[in-house]
Amino acid sequence: MAEQGMSADFTDPLKEQFTELAHFEIDGRSVRLLEHDYCVQNEVVVLGRADPRSREPVAVGMLNPSRRSLVAEVEAALGRPVRPVRLNGWEIRQALDQGYGAGGPQRDRSTLLLEPVRDFSFERDEDTPRLLDEVLGRAVELGASDVHIETYERDVDVRFRVDGVLRQVATPLSVANVQALIARLKVLSGLDIAERRRAQDGRIQAVFRDAADPKGRGVDFRLSVVPGPFGEDAVLRILDSSAPLPLGKLGLGDEDLALFERLIANPEGMILVTGPTGSGKTTTLYAAIHRVNTPANKILTVEDPIEYNFEKTNQKQVSTTMGFADYARAFMRQNPDIIMIGEIRDEDTASAAVRAAQTGHLVFSTLHTNDAVATLSRLRTLGIDPGLIAACLLGAVSQRLVRRLCPQCRVEAPPDGQEPRRLGLAPGDGPFFRAEPAPGCEICAGTGYKGRQGIYELFVLDHETADLIAAGTPLHRIRAAAIEKGMQPLLENALAKARAGITSLEEILRTVPYRQLSPEIHS
Repeated sequence: MAEQGMSADFTDPLKEQFTELAHFEIDGRSVRLLEHDYCVQNEVVVLGRADPRSREPVAVGMLNPSRRSLVAEVEAALGRPVRPVRLNGWEIRQALDQGYGAGGPQRDRSTLLLEPVRDFSFERDEDTPRLLDEVLGRAVELGASDVHIETYERDVDVRFRVDGVLRQVATPLSVANVQALIARLKVLSGLDIAERRRAQDGRIQAVFRDAADPKGRGVDFRLSVVPGPFGEDAVLRILDSSAPLPLGKLGLGDEDLALFERLIANPEGMILVTGPTGSGKTTTLYAAIHRVNTPANKILTVEDPIEYNFEKTNQKQVSTTMGFADYARAFMRQNPDIIMIGEIRDEDTASAAVRAAQTGHLVFSTLHTNDAVATLSRLRTLGIDPGLIAACLLGAVSQRLVRRLCPQCRVEAPPDGQEPRRLGLAPGDGPFFRAEPAPGCEICAGTGYKGRQGIYELFVLDHETADLIAAGTPLHRIRAAAIEKGMQPLLENALAKARAGITSLEEILRTVPYRQLSPEIHS
């Protein structure tokens, strides 16, 4: 079937010989025989020294040497025969950078280089690769966390999730070309392009570069493809390999930051970070790992996926044969000081995490709960005895992410008619701010918000709290006792950031769990 779908321009890619860039000299004058824009668009580059007066064949690096039409086009442009050489996208970019120099054309434009798992030369639509690079490159440039490609009967929607909110973007995608683009996504992630009746998951690796980062940085995309009545839909989660934030930049208050730093300095016990998907739990865990990552500590992590590679840290990826619990049990035989378990999803993983914390290891992990104290209930439902929870749990952090007000578009404004009642605000409380987007604002692109900020609730166990937990005390009493001892609820932490002009009351109502709002909301 694949052979029938190929055009006459393609031959069997497996018969092509792969050649590395290191085998060739890069000569600036020769590279410039082809226009930079043309090289970028067609993913080609002249290799070696080419005398423009000669008619001898010249080596030209290509992402897809099987495209005979492209080879003929390059031959016509150079006025001589061409010997195609297979290079990957990263090597072509390196060669162009060397040939044109750091100040060459298009250094101010962002580019995305998608690296295929296997060859994709059977793609007939030559515009599809460029279109995909542009869509995903734009998403990375805007700092999006997800890309949603949704196919309907008469049109296609593309939406980016930026700062936690979906935003529709204009693209050339249509019902006529969207399935070709999704097929390319499947090829890049090693999925079965012929399978259109069931959901598939994959992963794509890419390199992104722009004026701020001309050398480029690695970006991973987690792909989910789901069939529908009008074709397939695709969602890509973007994992940008930027360096982890330091603890001091997360947004914890001074007291909570000092307390959290004391928690992660413990030699043993368990620290849990809780919240829904997309609330920044991994960012907090990575900040903690970054702080304790010293030559004196052996750190083992199991993740799904690995979002950032720490130097001198043993990081493992969950697989079909080794899950979180399997790795956690194996880690205890590796004599680690610190273990990070990406997520506690089931009883088996919870039991392994508690056992590790009981046997002299410091364990970091995450749970899905509504607040920090609810961590206790979740552990109980996972089969952990309250006495064991009291003995090994050091503390739990509940968190959410709120959008930061754009400094150019924020204005001081009193709460509206509903906000005081819903948030339990006293008369005259404030000051508070809200977004009044300025058209054409270069900071926030007219949205009123730029970036996100964490809001936190830090629950720390002491002897009295541990006794309450071991005795099976109801959660509302444990929560009341924790607040009495100084725990700042998530809502109060969010309101403090709103008074400081970091976020708005509207964002708080959008983000803070319903049950943590003022009781008057239920009236």
